[in-house]
Amino acid sequence: MQQVDKLIFENISTSEPLIKTIATTLISAGGKRLRPLLCLASSQLTGKVTQNSFYLAAAVELIHAATLLHDDVVDESSLRRGKQTANICWGNKPSILVGDFLFARAFELMVKTENVRYLDILASASAKISEGEVTQLRCIKSLNLDTADYLRIIEYKTATLFAAACQTGALAGGANADTANQLYEFGKNFGLMYQIIDDVLDYTNENRGKQMGDDFREGKVTFPILLAYQADTDKIFWHQCFDSNRVNNIEFSDVAKRLHDLGAFEQSIVAATQYARKAQESLQLCNSPISDTMHSLVESFLKK
Repeated sequence: MQQVDKLIFENISTSEPLIKTIATTLISAGGKRLRPLLCLASSQLTGKVTQNSFYLAAAVELIHAATLLHDDVVDESSLRRGKQTANICWGNKPSILVGDFLFARAFELMVKTENVRYLDILASASAKISEGEVTQLRCIKSLNLDTADYLRIIEYKTATLFAAACQTGALAGGANADTANQLYEFGKNFGLMYQIIDDVLDYTNENRGKQMGDDFREGKVTFPILLAYQADTDKIFWHQCFDSNRVNNIEFSDVAKRLHDLGAFEQSIVAATQYARKAQESLQLCNSPISDTMHSLVESFLKK
């Protein structure tokens, strides 16, 4: 991971000071580095970590960083990783342009692998991320959204990059196509678990580096909201929260309590656990310390 960080900072170096300031501030703010970690772990699991593994891990993190800059503009977010977002500090226009710069740097790293298959996988993932974000934007405040449709949205906007990180990491480590596809499934199911848990934490955790209740204030109908709406006999309450033609006078604390009382948090964790188990099943291809660590990583998120 130190080698990955070294590559990341080398590739955000530029003569334009504002680009360097915004990119360095975001990436230095921390973050779990889960995607590059899983990329390297997949390489180690299926063979060995190679120079291409490092290139791909750094590229995946730069893609992720780019999407964060763009998302914060779209969502009008004010906090990211416990600090003010780039759009608050420097404005929307620089945030979008620096996000574009990070995307470009990510693709430069992919080119260094001299393998068009990696480029194909990560380019496809990048397109899906944008598609998922636009679909979610179109479905803002839509209580009629089916849970299957919502799962498709989060598969695209969140799970697909985890999946691509694991698949390309496996291929860089020497895996055959079937094994790499198994790691893709691990990443996809890990990402679905991760996003559903994140949906719950938006209503329950004050210490996750973002403002609690951001999803609610942005009108995002997330997994717990869909479950609660389907279970609640009082649909009017939820329409008062999310109908676009009404002023929302419902307190966030009232929504969180109602979600709890209707069992939406508990049901969400059950769904997240099912995806966690699917992810772990994909690791049965071999027994190794890395496999055990990846199992443990999945479990650690279920305990949040």
